[in-house]
Amino acid sequence: MFGYVKVDQANLLGKEYEAYKGVYCALCKQLGKDYSLFARFILSYDCTFYALLALDLADKPPCYKQGRCRFNPLKKCSYAETETKALQLAAALSVISAYYKLLDNLADSPWYKRIVYRLIQPFFSRWRKKAAKRYPMMDASVENMLERQFAAEKDENCVLDQAAEPTALMLKEACELLPDLIPLRINLEPAMTKRIIGTMGYYLGRWIYLIDAADDYEKDIRRHGFNPFLLNELSKETLTDYMEQTLNTALSEALLSYGLLEKGRFDPIFMNVLCVSCVKIQNNILSRYRDNDKER
Repeated sequence: MFGYVKVDQANLLGKEYEAYKGVYCALCKQLGKDYSLFARFILSYDCTFYALLALDLADKPPCYKQGRCRFNPLKKCSYAETETKALQLAAALSVISAYYKLLDNLADSPWYKRIVYRLIQPFFSRWRKKAAKRYPMMDASVENMLERQFAAEKDENCVLDQAAEPTALMLKEACELLPDLIPLRINLEPAMTKRIIGTMGYYLGRWIYLIDAADDYEKDIRRHGFNPFLLNELSKETLTDYMEQTLNTALSEALLSYGLLEKGRFDPIFMNVLCVSCVKIQNNILSRYRDNDKER
């Protein structure tokens, strides 16, 4: 994943941030336990959000235990423990996504970077095979995402919606796995829960893809890379407004879908991510283009 879906610490209460950090540390621990010590390096904020969603839906709350960080033994940390598969699912999504992201980098990167990617590919491949054996539907979803993404980028008639669709569908399908694998705490029917969180995942995945494209816009111009915001021949004056409108639509739809769920134990964290942190990240990225327009 891309690392844009994270909390804004300044706007969280101390206990809320400690709960979030406990899940972040627990996912790091789970990656090491399920795959290897080195798998901890692919820990991401996006998959931490996925772990939070899984833990929030579960019928039993996680408990927090004190431990020490493997990378800094002098540092004490609290980490979440759960009887459900929430952390295992998030760890599997982490390694599967990292593997297919590596394949994407191999296709798009210059030769000197491809050398490094080739060296680490066997490790990623081994982790992905292990995760795919446990959760084949998740692996198939991410693999299909990459294939659809390659096809969209090669399509001469590709439009922005087509380019954003693969990532949106992948996260939608990953979220829809949760009601089938985790005992639910909420009163809605599993089918309705699946539909709600699937819709939230779809629009959040769409926002993730588009915010990454907005962040890379200038770099893709210099390198002549694919970028969905380059597909429309927009003037520099209207480009930033167009980016903002498409991003706002995706983020607001994700928030509306989340609002249909019965509020759970991590509701303040989800609201912080969707209403504060993502908005702040979006504004920081778009402000670069507004500043450039003013200079011109």
